[in-house]
Amino acid sequence: MRLTRLWLWSAPLAMLGLAVLFAVLAVGEERWGLLAAMALLALVAVGLLGLHWWVTYRLERPNGGVR
Repeated sequence: MRLTRLWLWSAPLAMLGLAVLFAVLAVGEERWGLLAAMALLALVAVGLLGLHWWVTYRLERPNGGVR
């Protein structure tokens, strides 16, 4: 479970970090299409963080999240 949790948190955070890095580079070179793509990637990364938080929350509850 520890390795799964590490993967669930590190993958979206790495995506978000790379999206921000490439967005900064895109602004510096005035490549607005790349900036839009990185903004979309950042939104996907934030969505994955939310999904992964929800999944780990459900898995850590007793009875598999069943009330």
